[in-house]
Amino acid sequence: MGDDEKPATINHELQHRYPALARFCPLCGGQMAQRPVSPDNRRHKVCKRCGFVDFQGPKLVAGCLVVDDAGRVLLLRRAIEPRLGYWTFPGGYVDLGETAAQAAIRETAEEVGMTVTLGELIGVYFDLASPKDAIVVYLADPGRNPPTTSPEAAQVQYFAPDQISWDRIAFEPTRHCLNDWIARAARG
Repeated sequence: MGDDEKPATINHELQHRYPALARFCPLCGGQMAQRPVSPDNRRHKVCKRCGFVDFQGPKLVAGCLVVDDAGRVLLLRRAIEPRLGYWTFPGGYVDLGETAAQAAIRETAEEVGMTVTLGELIGVYFDLASPKDAIVVYLADPGRNPPTTSPEAAQVQYFAPDQISWDRIAFEPTRHCLNDWIARAARG
């Protein structure tokens, strides 16, 4: 098997350096430089050779708040960077050609080994301190299989709202989403 056929291993730390540290045009390989772009003169990376403008927008992330019959939410302790050892819900990037709902189901299966049934959309979240992601989160009912660990989840556990380790939550959008879920549960 040639190198082109071997599965690549994802370096999550490296992946998070994109797009900020990208230096070359994806079309012609020319050097990129920050320049104002008309009509609003906002600064974007522009290829010095071919003029390609790299309009960077957030990548879409989808996840699930899996809630059991006892009203507890499933969280996983991250086994990878960023925020290694901190808690979040299962989720990840939406692939090209995939809906957010499909990605939420796939990522939950990959990270905690569960086939879930999606419920309603809880919300769309942004982290203004790190604006590269937009996160779509659904409520989900657990499937028949219990949650398991994975290369991305060192530990999985259900938490009642008063048991959540708020000082160990991985990301601000996770915190906002959990607060929205708790507020919904309180309203019935």
